[in-house]
Amino acid sequence: MRPTDDLREEHRAVKLMLRILDSICTNIESRKNVEQEHLERLVEFMEIFVDRCHHTKEEVYLFPEMEKVDQGAGELINSLSREHKLGREYVSRIGETVSRKEWDRAGSTIVDNLRAYIQLLTLHIEKENNDLFPRADTCLEPGVQKKLLDSFQVIEKEEIGAGKHEEFHMLLHSLKDIYLKQE
Repeated sequence: MRPTDDLREEHRAVKLMLRILDSICTNIESRKNVEQEHLERLVEFMEIFVDRCHHTKEEVYLFPEMEKVDQGAGELINSLSREHKLGREYVSRIGETVSRKEWDRAGSTIVDNLRAYIQLLTLHIEKENNDLFPRADTCLEPGVQKKLLDSFQVIEKEEIGAGKHEEFHMLLHSLKDIYLKQE
């Protein structure tokens, strides 16, 4: 397994979350029921799984290794880092609205922030999957790839805790059954 395989697998979970969020936006817009707890758990997923786990793997480990061996990757990495920062800003706004329990009130900007976050991450994932990861697979030596995978394991244990990854996957599948049942 390569480090990019681990990151691609996480992208699959993030893409499922994005589909769930899109359905939630539709429900909010049409005044259908959305549970406060579901939004709280999705914010937790965005903050912990997406940012503290996935983005940390990239920013702290993958990006620096790529910059060492692929001089042409700098602009791409800077762009991806800016997108991580913008994603954090959206998640912060979404989290504030959810924590104040104001997401279903008239004039709430949660749908705008959610849709912007969905669009940002959709394009971001495409950029990583189609540009950064193939470059990493080609440029990074097997020893470096092994070191990255080991570092990723440490992030999962120390940043999100044992069993939390699996808990998040179970959350997504239960929310999929609620919000994507028509698929």
